Amino acid sequence: MAAPTYHDLLEKTREQPMFQDLLRFLYEFAWIHNFVTTRFFVDEVWRHMPQEWRDVLLALTAEELNHLPFEFHQERAHFPPSLKRFLQMSHKLSLIRDQVNILGKKAVDPNLKRGMSPKKLHEVTNMSAVVMETASKAGCDVIVDIGSGLGYLGQVLHKCYGYSVVGVEGCDGHVERAEKRGAKQDLQDGCIHNVTFNLQQTGEHLNVFHDKVSKALRSLKPCVHSQTAVQNPCQVDSKLKSERDTRCQAGVSPQDENPNLDNKYSGMEVCQRIYRGRNICLCNDVSDNTARTVVNASGMCPGGNESTQTSPNLPKNDIRQEYPGGEAETSHVPVAALSSEERRVCMIGLHCCGDLTPTMLWYFLHMSSVRALCLVSCCYHKMSFDEDTSQFNSFPLSENCREAYADMKRQHPGWSLHPVSLRLAAQETRSRWKAQTETDHDTHVRHVAYRGILEAFFMEAEVGQLDRKVIRKADFSSFDAFSTSIVTGLDVSNEVRAEYLRHLQELHTRHVQHFCYVEVMTCLQVLVQPVLETLLQLDRHTYLTDHGVAAQLVPIFQENVSPRNIALIANKQ
Repeated sequence: MAAPTYHDLLEKTREQPMFQDLLRFLYEFAWIHNFVTTRFFVDEVWRHMPQEWRDVLLALTAEELNHLPFEFHQERAHFPPSLKRFLQMSHKLSLIRDQVNILGKKAVDPNLKRGMSPKKLHEVTNMSAVVMETASKAGCDVIVDIGSGLGYLGQVLHKCYGYSVVGVEGCDGHVERAEKRGAKQDLQDGCIHNVTFNLQQTGEHLNVFHDKVSKALRSLKPCVHSQTAVQNPCQVDSKLKSERDTRCQAGVSPQDENPNLDNKYSGMEVCQRIYRGRNICLCNDVSDNTARTVVNASGMCPGGNESTQTSPNLPKNDIRQEYPGGEAETSHVPVAALSSEERRVCMIGLHCCGDLTPTMLWYFLHMSSVRALCLVSCCYHKMSFDEDTSQFNSFPLSENCREAYADMKRQHPGWSLHPVSLRLAAQETRSRWKAQTETDHDTHVRHVAYRGILEAFFMEAEVGQLDRKVIRKADFSSFDAFSTSIVTGLDVSNEVRAEYLRHLQELHTRHVQHFCYVEVMTCLQVLVQPVLETLLQLDRHTYLTDHGVAAQLVPIFQENVSPRNIALIANKQ
């Protein structure tokens, strides 16, 4: 069956889940997502599962568990009503995850592919086509790639789609490697410029970012290795038109995108209809925020809080919008008119980790020259979190979600979402769960159970935590191999080591009867995972639309290839 087009998804758009419904669901089923996996036996997490659920779920085969997350239309007469309701709600409250059909996608030549894994190639090929369409609709003539890494995405955008690119990366080593890689790719000199910068959500850092990017923009050269101009339906000034006419759109002979991936991965039509459904969130299958956040553009999330900063007066015609000095949030950020002297920028990010996405949204709203945005988030659990207040600095962002979250916490004092839940939001989705074999399930059970026993051992024997990295894959072949590898790493006498082995074996004997709950709980988490991710994605989407920006959530990757496949696409129309 052909992948749905963007138009198909607009036709199938259903009402967005309400924040109140999402939060009520997550509160009711907190026992499924709010626990640390290594404490599986310490906290006896299966005891929170209703007995009527245990009776039917433990009777399912591995294959039946694999298909359970896909059976939301199927009535199982012997399932208790509470379980049926959970299954139905988990689907109703989840965004569409099926990749849409991407038109205008170009093949990447073998030299440019070098160093990319099949997953990376799939992501870069699809996202570059989406970025091209997004930038074109907004009349953008330059791309600013946040967290550009080794430059894979920017190099494809330049060579295949004719864009000049500024790569912003927080790691000096990555910038150096990106420069070296670019030098080997037969890219036109001066069309890609890489800078080192860590985005921080303060007025001072916004000024520095502006200066660095402006300097890079002045040094960029228009692409000339194609006579074909990048077609842009948006009306722009004559200066931008002349630059666009000289920009390259280097074509390459068609070839398979990736022989290791199914051809159907050539998936989302980002066509001329892309923004007809403005302010619509596509729904398909699968606090107070004044604290400053600090993020590394490479995706690393260093800790620490910024001292209060005051923004200087902004000159007229500056690329930034006027904003309150030192405030990380504004009540409403107007979309400033674009000066005829400004470049039109499309800001992008692939795998924006932790606080990086919220910070990019803030920069996007406060920079008038940044007309479009296209980013894919990841690692939600790495958002900065205040343990004392149980509050994320970057969630909730939107007013509606903030009110709903505060109301839920008032109704249920002591409850809140924690990083452990958002870690689940960033894990694999149901598409990969469906493909698990019995061997895969057995391996997963051993890994979870053995680590759970180790956690119980550390607590009962009062042994200091070991570096978990010393546990090799082969050590999970049996519990004897696992326990031997653990005690071998301890600096104790042979007598104590023997006692530790006996203790570990006793814990294994005590809990082996509960191993059966590991995959059942994992299956339930697979059903909750998209609800958690939906909450975060809708909050960010609503945050933009609250500020008058047209935004959409679009699945642009094949889910079983790249689980974080939803792109947040925005355009200051």
